[in-house]
Amino acid sequence: MSKKQAIRTDKAPTPSGPFNQAIRIGNMVFTSGQAGRNRETGVMGDIHDQARRCLGNLAAILDASGASLADVVKVTVFLRNAADWKGFNEEYVKLMPEPLPARTSAIVDLKSPDMLCEVECIAVIQE
Repeated sequence: MSKKQAIRTDKAPTPSGPFNQAIRIGNMVFTSGQAGRNRETGVMGDIHDQARRCLGNLAAILDASGASLADVVKVTVFLRNAADWKGFNEEYVKLMPEPLPARTSAIVDLKSPDMLCEVECIAVIQE
């Protein structure tokens, strides 16, 4: 059995609690949820901005683990508002390579009032 490896990169936000940005075990990578906060300014934008940042953060974390968005097999999306579904999807299809991964989406009460989405994923590295 492979040993768990903590993944951390300064190209994505530092975790706000006692967890890692991702864990790699063997050829699998499990990310923590990523918000769309601008790392430099702390500002949250509209759903389009936040979706791009969430997926950009995931891409940076996956890169640090030896994976990429092309290796993603499962995505979980948490949205604050059902009305943001269309805007999130517009950015998602621009950034996620085909074939699109399996996905679960839920409408939830997120950590801070300006947070419109959070995204986590599972990747399988093709070795």
